[in-house]
Amino acid sequence: MVRLAEESGLDKGQASRLLRDLVGTETLARDGNEFRAGADLLAVAAAAGPWGVESRALLRELVVRFGACAYVDVLCGAMVLSVRAELAAWAEFSWARAGRLTPVWCTGAGRALLFDHSRAQVAQLLGSEDFIGAGGPNAPRTVDDLLARVVADAGRGVAVCESEYDEDVLEVSAPVRDPRGDVAAAVSAVVPHAAARDDRDEIVAAIGDAATRLASFLD
Repeated sequence: MVRLAEESGLDKGQASRLLRDLVGTETLARDGNEFRAGADLLAVAAAAGPWGVESRALLRELVVRFGACAYVDVLCGAMVLSVRAELAAWAEFSWARAGRLTPVWCTGAGRALLFDHSRAQVAQLLGSEDFIGAGGPNAPRTVDDLLARVVADAGRGVAVCESEYDEDVLEVSAPVRDPRGDVAAAVSAVVPHAAARDDRDEIVAAIGDAATRLASFLD
């Protein structure tokens, strides 16, 4: 719990509630004081398998082109689970690695994963969330604030978050849809805000294209 709190930016109370909820949904399994992947998490990993190789090459393109950390993420309760990560040289390993869990409400990937959720679904998902203990200076602090941002981002098909998860970081994310049109994952690029000053529109376009390419691997 302490390690999760330190690496995710959550306080200890949030980390404890998160672990309890993840065990309850079989995302994690508890063995004494240790936690391991549960049945649900293993199912997510299996589902990602067929396009894992292709996604790595695509994410590496984003790293080389923009100096970004690039991710494929899935929804995991009220958190975002990174199932694939390709890192830029500036990244702190503990913050950036695959397998990280980040709050759905203050990340670009979280917003992209919520594009098809109704207000009732978002309120239920985050009903016990206090919107404190994590997030940067521009993070939403209420369900209504989050929903307004989701609606605005969904209208353009890409979520753009500035200093919402971490200060002075730009995160651009788009949903990856399965053949039925449902959101299966999100692809994201994360760059220091200053480095994205001249490339912002190009990054947005590239993430939209990356989501389309990743979706083609799910056919």
